Amino acid sequence: MEIYSEPWFRTRLDYYLRERHPQLQYRAQLLDRRSAVAADLYRRTCDAGGSAECALRLADRSLFRGLLFSKFDTIDLILANDFPDIPEDQRRTVARALLTPCEPIFAGYALGDDFASRPEFRQLKAELRLGIRQWIDDRHRVRTRKMRDGEPKKTNRNK
Repeated sequence: MEIYSEPWFRTRLDYYLRERHPQLQYRAQLLDRRSAVAADLYRRTCDAGGSAECALRLADRSLFRGLLFSKFDTIDLILANDFPDIPEDQRRTVARALLTPCEPIFAGYALGDDFASRPEFRQLKAELRLGIRQWIDDRHRVRTRKMRDGEPKKTNRNK
């Protein structure tokens, strides 16, 4: 039987946060607390006669509770499917930049681990598409205005 330790659970959670919740990846307390609880739950379940598979399932449920739905993944998915002009190697950076501007949209929903399977998820994605399009358009207008403002003004010296 393989024994899973606190560092093992911490490494798994750290990787998961980096991939699915990059805004949380440096939360040491979250990593410390959850990995300790998961390791303890795993050990206690095995000590009580539970199978390693059952213990791991229980530990994972504790480790990832409240983290299964990812705002970042949702934005990244929308960018991949609906905004193909954004290069793949820049998509994660753009998705991270969109977390804050999209927060008011997410705030309108009761998000949870099962949210992606609920009917409201479709409506959330539609609202996010509009919000992302607006964000991109606004940034493009600002960039275009800056370029125009930075161009030398034409003068009538040759008249």
